[in-house]
Amino acid sequence: MSVPRRLAPAETCRQEGFTLAEMLVALAGAGLLIGLLIGMLASQSHFHLRNEDAIQASQIARALSDGMGAEIRSAGPGDLLLATPDTVSIRVDVLKAVVCGGASGGSIDLFAYDSIAANLHSGWRGTALSGPYSAAWVYADGFTPASSVSAAAETACRAAGADRANRMSNRWFRRTSGWSGGFAATPAPGSLARVYGRLTYAIRPSDSEPGTVSIRRNGQEFVSPLESGTAFEYRLSSGAIQAGVAPGDLSRVPEVRLTGTAIGRNGRAAGRRVVYAMSLRN
Repeated sequence: MSVPRRLAPAETCRQEGFTLAEMLVALAGAGLLIGLLIGMLASQSHFHLRNEDAIQASQIARALSDGMGAEIRSAGPGDLLLATPDTVSIRVDVLKAVVCGGASGGSIDLFAYDSIAANLHSGWRGTALSGPYSAAWVYADGFTPASSVSAAAETACRAAGADRANRMSNRWFRRTSGWSGGFAATPAPGSLARVYGRLTYAIRPSDSEPGTVSIRRNGQEFVSPLESGTAFEYRLSSGAIQAGVAPGDLSRVPEVRLTGTAIGRNGRAAGRRVVYAMSLRN
C-alpha cells in the first residue's frame, strides 16, 4: 500500500534571489558611484588643462621678457625707426668698427672689432658714424660702403694701434669706399662705424588660434597666443605715454612698453597679464 507524499509548505519551496526593489537600489548605487568617478576624472582633466594653460602663459611671458625685451633694450633712442600701437622697429648692429685712417683714392680702412649674428632674415642694411670726439650718431639708412678684406688695411690699422696683441685674423681689417653715397664728409680717423639691420616686432592676428593675436619677429611668429587688445606704448622723455610716436619725435622715446595678456591654448585658465617696460640704452 503506497503512502501519499506530503508537500512542503509554500514558504519552503521559494527560491532565494533579489527582489525588484533590491535590484533598483543596487543599480542606483552603481550609477551614483559611476557618476562620482566620471566627475572626479573630469575635474582632474580640467585641472590638468588649467595647469597646462598657466605654464604656457608663463612661457610666453618669459619669451617676451628674455627675447624681445633683451633685443629692444639693446637699442638706443636714435635706433628707433617706427613706433605704432602694433609695430615697433629698431636698428640692430651687425658690425662695429673703428676708422683707422684714409688710403689712396678716397678709401677708408676699418678695424671691425665686433660682428653680431642678429638673425634678421632681411637684406636691408644701413650705416652709422660717430666722430672721434662726439657721442652723437649720423645715420644713413639703406646705405653701406663697399668693403673687402685687405692686407693693406691690416697693415695700416696695426700701425695705428689696432690689435697690438695680434689676436685678430686679417678678416677683421677692411678697406672700404663709396662713403660719399651716404655721408657728406669722409669719416675721420678714430671715428666709430656701425653697420646695422632692421628688426621689427609686430602684433598680428594669430594664424593658428582664431580670436587671438601673435607677436611676429621680422614676419615670423615669435610668441602666441595673446588676447586681442595687446599693444605697444611709448614713454616720452616728458613722462607722457603715447600709443604711437611721429617720426620726428622718435628720438624722444626712452622706453617701449608692451601691454597684453598671455593665454594658454586650451582656454581653461585665466591669462597672465603682462606689462613690460623696456628701457632703451643711453
